[in-house]
Amino acid sequence: MLVWRLSRRIHANLSGEGARLVGGRWNSPGRPMVYCAQDASLAMLEVRVHLDLPFELLPSDYVYSAIDTGDLAIEESALAETGRDSRKIGDDWLRDCRTALLRVPSAIVPLGYNILINPLHAKAREIAISAEYPCVFDPRLWRG
Repeated sequence: MLVWRLSRRIHANLSGEGARLVGGRWNSPGRPMVYCAQDASLAMLEVRVHLDLPFELLPSDYVYSAIDTGDLAIEESALAETGRDSRKIGDDWLRDCRTALLRVPSAIVPLGYNILINPLHAKAREIAISAEYPCVFDPRLWRG
């Protein structure tokens, strides 16, 4: 399976270090995780909602990373069924190391999915960035 990540070039890796430092919707600080999306357009939207800069000040070094997960098993999040906190679900999944991949619903696009990578899972070494492409943001995404 191919999944997508959009990041600044310096962070275009699969270490999960950024999420480890600050946490995210699906992980607490101190736990590495790599956030990806099912397609490049969702990766763009997921990044855009967190960019609190005027268009003119955006860094020019954003890149799409195409990430090949091979045929690794992917676990489905039970968020909707359990009503549990997404961070708790993600932290439990990371701790239990059940799979290297977890599919979770996007908060931005209700019919879209994000794919989380546990970089500490034994099979995570089979996951690799297969290509990088420069990202050019469309200024219409910043219209007020």
